[in-house]
Amino acid sequence: MNKFAIYHKPLVSFIAIFFYSLTILSVEAAKPKNIKKLLETRQCKGCNLKNADLRGLHLRKTNLQDANLEGANLNGADLRGAFLKDADLTEADLRNARLEDANLEDVKLDRAKLNNTVVNYRTVIGQKWRLVLEIINGKSSKNLQGADLAGANFDGLDLRNFDFQGASLQGASFQGALLKGANFNKANLEETDLFISDLRSTNFAQANLQESSLHFSDLREANLNQANLIKANLSSSYLETAQLENANLRKADLARAILINANLSNAQLYDANLFAAKLKSVNFAGVDLQKANLTGADISDSILTNGLLRKAKLEGASLRVMNLKGTNLSGLNLSNVDFSGIDLSNTNLSKANLSGANLQGTNLNNADLTKTDLSGANLQGTNLSNADLTKTDLSGANLTKANLSDANLSFTDFTNANLSQTILSGIKLDFTNFCDATMPNGAKRKC
Repeated sequence: MNKFAIYHKPLVSFIAIFFYSLTILSVEAAKPKNIKKLLETRQCKGCNLKNADLRGLHLRKTNLQDANLEGANLNGADLRGAFLKDADLTEADLRNARLEDANLEDVKLDRAKLNNTVVNYRTVIGQKWRLVLEIINGKSSKNLQGADLAGANFDGLDLRNFDFQGASLQGASFQGALLKGANFNKANLEETDLFISDLRSTNFAQANLQESSLHFSDLREANLNQANLIKANLSSSYLETAQLENANLRKADLARAILINANLSNAQLYDANLFAAKLKSVNFAGVDLQKANLTGADISDSILTNGLLRKAKLEGASLRVMNLKGTNLSGLNLSNVDFSGIDLSNTNLSKANLSGANLQGTNLNNADLTKTDLSGANLQGTNLSNADLTKTDLSGANLTKANLSDANLSFTDFTNANLSQTILSGIKLDFTNFCDATMPNGAKRKC
């Protein structure tokens, strides 16, 4: 085998990378050349002026057709009579720019800054962007029902009580905007940026907010009933008393969000991130929380009747005085979780890991605890009447004054458990292990 064959592939890769680097460098180097060409000839059709600094420049009647001005800074530029047909002005800064008599036919203005941009009736610009300019510069009506405003940049604007019902707003930006009391009912806000905006009492009922960013936003008392919030970013948002009934929050990010007293009944929270979220006194009735991350969350005083929690992460969560009646908690890792005072009657906890859990004063009447690990758990004063504890591990558990009347204790392991003053009337015993357990009368059972 010749040496060329051995080194052929690395050599080709090196050459490819070398020429690619030259191409990138030439593109970057072309920008000053293009700016010079623009200023000297006023002709720059199809030029690459991406991120160019053109602030305050005199660019009257220049030809910028098909030019790439994405992210360009044109703040205060004089573009009167300029020909910008088919130009890309995505995310460009056009604040204070003069565009009277300019041709902006079919330009891309998505997320461009248009504050105080000046146009006149002779400016050729799409009706959509003319409306956006009117809104930004305070010249529009508050009634914008059904309007096409996709990609518009409304950052920092005061749009309180505006009516955007049914409007197309996908990809728009409202960062830091004041939107208290605004109406977005049935509006399309997919991939919209609402970062740190004021959304108090805003109506988002049945709106599409899929993959939108509401990070750090204030959504207190907002109506999000039946809203599509799939993969939305709601981390650290303020949702106290918000209405989220039947909302779809699958894979949404709600880490550290505050949802105290919120209504999430029948909502979809499958695989949602609720890490360290404040969920006190929340209505979770019928909610799907399967695979949700509730690590470190405070869910105390909440209602989760008939909810789904399969494969949910609840390590370190606080569930005190919570109503989980009828909820399916089977197979979950609930070790060391605080369940004290909770209603878990009729709950499915089969094969769950509740080792070291605090279940003091909890109601487990008629609960399914088959093959559940309750080793070392605190069950003082717990109601386990009619519960199924078949093959349950209660070794080392504290069952002082617990009620086990009519419970099924077949193959149950009570090794070293404390059953002092425990009620055992009507229980079913079949191969039950009481080795070294302290019995209701205080006597120690021999192995």
